[in-house]
Amino acid sequence: MLKITKVSVVRCEVYDKEKISIALAQTFDFFGGLGNVINKGAKVLLKPNFLKESNYGDCTVTHPLVIEGIAEKLLEFGATPIIGDSPAFGAVSKIVRRLKLDTFAEKHGIDIVELDNARRVKAQCGTKTFNLTVSGKALDVDAIINIPKLKAHVQLLFTAAVKNMYGCVSGKRKVWRHFRSNNDIRWYTEMLLANYHRVKPSFTIVDAVMAMEERGPSGGVPRNVSLLIGGKDCIAIDRVIGVSPSQSPILQTAKLHNIGEQDLNRIEIHGESLSAAKVNNFRLPKLTPIGFGFFRVVKSLLKHLLMKNFGKTACILFFCILTLTLNAFSEEEKVTRLKHFPQKVEVEDIVHVPTGIIMNFTDVLKFFDSAGIIYVGEIHAVDATHRAQLKVLQACYEKYGENLAIGMEMFTRQYQPFLDQWVAGEIDEKKFLEYTDWDKQWGFDYYLYKDILDFAREKKISVRALNAPKEVVKMVSEKGLESLTEEEKAQLPEIDTTGFFHRIYLQEVIGGHMHGKENLEKYNNVQCLWEEYMAQSIVDYLSSWEGKGKKMLVFVGNGHIIYDFGIPARVFRRTLLPYYTIYPTVFNGGMPGGDHHMFISSIPLEPADFIWVVATTTSQTKRIYLGVHIQNRDDKKLIIQKLSEGSPAEKAGLMAGDVILAVDGKAMNTVAELVHYLQTKQFGDSCTVNIDRDGTKITYAVTLFEMK
Repeated sequence: MLKITKVSVVRCEVYDKEKISIALAQTFDFFGGLGNVINKGAKVLLKPNFLKESNYGDCTVTHPLVIEGIAEKLLEFGATPIIGDSPAFGAVSKIVRRLKLDTFAEKHGIDIVELDNARRVKAQCGTKTFNLTVSGKALDVDAIINIPKLKAHVQLLFTAAVKNMYGCVSGKRKVWRHFRSNNDIRWYTEMLLANYHRVKPSFTIVDAVMAMEERGPSGGVPRNVSLLIGGKDCIAIDRVIGVSPSQSPILQTAKLHNIGEQDLNRIEIHGESLSAAKVNNFRLPKLTPIGFGFFRVVKSLLKHLLMKNFGKTACILFFCILTLTLNAFSEEEKVTRLKHFPQKVEVEDIVHVPTGIIMNFTDVLKFFDSAGIIYVGEIHAVDATHRAQLKVLQACYEKYGENLAIGMEMFTRQYQPFLDQWVAGEIDEKKFLEYTDWDKQWGFDYYLYKDILDFAREKKISVRALNAPKEVVKMVSEKGLESLTEEEKAQLPEIDTTGFFHRIYLQEVIGGHMHGKENLEKYNNVQCLWEEYMAQSIVDYLSSWEGKGKKMLVFVGNGHIIYDFGIPARVFRRTLLPYYTIYPTVFNGGMPGGDHHMFISSIPLEPADFIWVVATTTSQTKRIYLGVHIQNRDDKKLIIQKLSEGSPAEKAGLMAGDVILAVDGKAMNTVAELVHYLQTKQFGDSCTVNIDRDGTKITYAVTLFEMK
């Protein structure tokens, strides 16, 4: 008896919540219901196509209504869905925010995750074994439901069920695989199939209500196909879409190794007919090589330099990059472009990048005597990077005393008077946060920065606001630099947008912000504005009567100092002051990996003078919270959006939708006020919380305890 593989083809004309729900129900019913796909209580990863930050109308990503519909089915069934992917460009958090999927997830208590925590696994295709780095989050769930978008693909002809599972490979390792393929399409598709075998989904539903044709996986043309295609065998699903196996590299390789079902006589179609599944006149692209050409970048660089009459420099640079390329890849999964960088590092190691020597902090301090500026980067939400900044600040104060100033990205220039008042001790912390509009202007947890600002206040160290006003950034973002009036241009410093490697960095690392050449230019303009504005702020202070002769510590995000082409180069262009850069970062497992921003193979520059290895988190003073998530609005209403399970607020009886009016009789108008007041309490204390619930004023006694 022939073994039959089922594939469902369900018509759905538009992205309408009710129609999507009906089509999904039909899809699962053809397979005997969700109970034949997953178990009750299972933790299920929903794996959409989140290539990059994009509007769903572009057809670059899986439509949010399809994801929401499947998640709701799982919740009704009694399973626990989580939504996750590892985008080629950008972060999952920004993608879901663009799609407004975060609101749905928050409402239903669904976790949205980045498929990181890479885990090395072995996977086979035929006789070949591949060492893959797959997200542990994908490996540890009970089941995966694969939700790809049907799209043309310039390297694989089209992308659907099989290719989408490649998103379980973490971060920039996907790019490395393209480079590693050496344009061998057989090797690459065997690797894709090995990955598919290792993280095989329990079920797949292809979003083909709207698809993308002509080119892809981005930048193509939307095409109305009006189908949801489902099944358990990804090969069978890709086969019924209608592309001839002789044209599809994935299907060719799958057939060679007898993976999945491609015989249409053995595939049972449910719902629409097989002819309906075949997309007629679907415009497919002309295939391009599978490899991501490193030398294409070199060629562009050579052309750029030669046009500038730097022929000799270009030849030397070509030789250096060629040598670097031949020697930089000592392991399949690791792009150690920095020849001398240690293969293994520990938390608190400080690596001198030019030599690869691990140094003591006291030895690093000796370098600072010759520097006018010391840049210390940060990962905004990682406390350990701020601890590194504080340690540098304390050591520099001990060494240089009052001949020191701090520049901070977190404040825009119009708030300088309030920073001065804070350092002088003229306003308290509550007023400082209110006057600088911390929550709206910066938004990260103030307590990450509190120790730095407290130390500056205690020692009377001048803190300088560096950043551009938001209205100026908005003006440049909306109008561009060329379209500004002379009056508007007068608000800006000198801005250089031509940095070659700066553009490569944006393309490689921050691609989720960009959709085509026009948007790359737009983002480049804004990034350059931020960096030139902060550079000018530094220069203005150091050339003023107050700052002349002082040494300056600059605390900014890592992205503004990496490879020097951000703020450091722009300050140096104006002043020629010597400087050092310190780049605090996290290495998972202490192993520097090729997906790290410091190891971009197409940027032949040292990422920093020093790399400071920090922990993902550090022990902090325990803080006191009610355990509520609050919407901070312009009307100063603190509305509870949700409560943390088992929190003091939940145990006291507060509910989502309640408006917090006061705590212990003190009116609360901002989140900062609430957080600040709670830190005056101790665990075990009680407080009274006055709330408004649908027009009724209620007072609750809340006992404050440490949450797990």
